[in-house]
Amino acid sequence: MRLRSDARDVVVVGGGPAGSAVATMLRQRGHDVVLVDEARFPRDKVCGESVSPEAWRILAEIGAVRTVRALGPHAIRGMALTAPDGTGFRGLYGQGRDPGFAVRRESLDAALLGHARAEGVEVREGTRATGLVRDPRGVVCGITCENGRGPETVHARIVVGADGRRSRVARALGLLREHRRLRKFAVRGHWEAMQGLSELGEMHVGGGGYCGVAPLPLSLANVAFVLDRAEMRAAGGDLEGFYRRTLARWPRLAERLQGARLVGPPRAIGPLALEARGVWAPGALLVGDAAGFYDPFTGEGVTLALRSAELATEAAHAALRTADPSRLSTYAARRREATRDKFRFNRLLQQVVGRPWLANLVARRLAARPALADRLVGIAGDFVPARTALGPSFLRDLLL
Repeated sequence: MRLRSDARDVVVVGGGPAGSAVATMLRQRGHDVVLVDEARFPRDKVCGESVSPEAWRILAEIGAVRTVRALGPHAIRGMALTAPDGTGFRGLYGQGRDPGFAVRRESLDAALLGHARAEGVEVREGTRATGLVRDPRGVVCGITCENGRGPETVHARIVVGADGRRSRVARALGLLREHRRLRKFAVRGHWEAMQGLSELGEMHVGGGGYCGVAPLPLSLANVAFVLDRAEMRAAGGDLEGFYRRTLARWPRLAERLQGARLVGPPRAIGPLALEARGVWAPGALLVGDAAGFYDPFTGEGVTLALRSAELATEAAHAALRTADPSRLSTYAARRREATRDKFRFNRLLQQVVGRPWLANLVARRLAARPALADRLVGIAGDFVPARTALGPSFLRDLLL
């Protein structure tokens, strides 16, 4: 089938970190890129809002470091974790590297989208993707969308689905579904004047789930917990009351919120875990949460989104440069290679977190072994290879 004369090189659906990054990278490689998002930015996004150190490398690649630093992000130099029995330990990212950072997602996403626009991406806010366009062979060749003035079709050589958990692109391709067993929800609130904040992110395990704290700029704190779906039924129609009551499950955390002020109503999201049967189809790629999501415990969501955008860019650029659509298939193997060990590590951590006695045992070991704690946090921070946590020597050091 002959390509339409009005076809764009790439249409990206979704303006979060993954979508903005892949659009920017492809535009910087000389391609004609249009990005659509149904929201108008800035817009809020339920997230832990802590970003691991590896993100700086990819931000540098797209030239967005200065843009992000202008937001005044709060430095995150490691993690402090508290086990169900109160045992605590901390792991540091180490000297000689940029720390991670925490910043409001509404600010980060708007900044990265603005950077994409400044790099030459045509950005269409307030434009909702409604479906995919396919040629007679079934190859994706564009999207249908709605911008409030009527329906429109955008033809493109490649469609990138970066539209998050409820991705219309991924679901139209039949590639994304909720996990069959994991049914966890997150509830997030922002607090002003919380006590005891530092340059460490925090994770408090116990109470039937876990609760994370990210210190944000302007003396704010993101306090978000994750619970099983069954426990969310108690929220009824009073999410704020449920959120406040549930924080009492972590007494040391609740004490530090005495005198603090909840800024705005809390928000919930879930089920969190998503399974993707694939991350590409002829004419289309999936990045970010649209390509699947497991669990937010290690806080790698934004960095994974940027990394998947980086890998998708390589495949899309090769396909466009050579006029060979089959080159898109290389993305699946590259992404699997880049994420396999980290996903296994995440599942290992879930086994620990889900068993209070085991979480207490591991916390005691890590409290006594600072170097081992630093290594574990480095894996979560995406700069220590996750495969180092999957061998018998690491598990022996951790448990014996």
